[in-house]
Amino acid sequence: MVSPLILSLKKHKKFYGSKIRILSPAKINLYLNIVGKYPGGFRRIESIFERVSLCDEITIEIKKEQSVKISSNIKTLENKDNLCVQAATILKGEFKIPFGFNIFLKKNIPLSSGLGGGSSNAASVLLGLNSILNLKLEKNNLYQLGAKLGSDVNFFLSESRFAFLEGRGEKVTPLNIGNEFDHFIIWPAVFVSTKEVYKRSEVKLTRFFNNVKILQYALKNNDSLLIKKCIFNALEKSAFSVYRELEKAKLYLEREGIFCKLSGSGSALYTVFSKISMQAIKGLIPSKWSVFACRTF
Repeated sequence: MVSPLILSLKKHKKFYGSKIRILSPAKINLYLNIVGKYPGGFRRIESIFERVSLCDEITIEIKKEQSVKISSNIKTLENKDNLCVQAATILKGEFKIPFGFNIFLKKNIPLSSGLGGGSSNAASVLLGLNSILNLKLEKNNLYQLGAKLGSDVNFFLSESRFAFLEGRGEKVTPLNIGNEFDHFIIWPAVFVSTKEVYKRSEVKLTRFFNNVKILQYALKNNDSLLIKKCIFNALEKSAFSVYRELEKAKLYLEREGIFCKLSGSGSALYTVFSKISMQAIKGLIPSKWSVFACRTF
């Protein structure tokens, strides 16, 4: 089955010159709780992710030269630490692939925003190369590679619209939720350090399994009041303690009657069941902020 993320695919018999263009979607956290710690300070989480239609685009071309090179509309991303490069390099080494890749990343998802852009990019590169190279890797094989790249990568590899995540985020259980939801994602131009936010977070000794189950029920039944009541992010408090301007942004939107929640460690805020228009939001927010209309994808 061809992935719905693939926009175009051109294969050559000897692989050289083959090219694939693939979407790399964002995510929002509808639920995020910190339930423990691992050695080394990593947090153990429980989370419900929703994949949304705000997407980067990635083009990969196979070349004879062995190197993996990246270019982007954001020049600061053109380096070997980019997760696109790391994903391609890991796959290349794992399967002893005797050629290289040119990767172009068109970035639309804001950087350091809690929307999972880097993890999604890594996953899309793995999915794209799996397709163009005819590797026929199963999800479990892809998950093993994804776990080496980052906590959220496996969610995007699952190609699920909704999923429950555990551990560091690498344990993914897709959720059968047929509904789709509209959102505005508002990015207040704050660049957040995920590491710093997690460092300040507190472990919640109470594990809110009921909240997770209730939220899943509400999502399946499109219960707007219950969804708003159950949406939860344990990182909001720590993110706001580090980035006061982020807290001010959320309070400002709420004073304007816009229900919003932080995604991940921030800094993007998302709305649920908002009746305001895009034009009205643009009229409310400062010019340096960005707003995106999206939906479940």
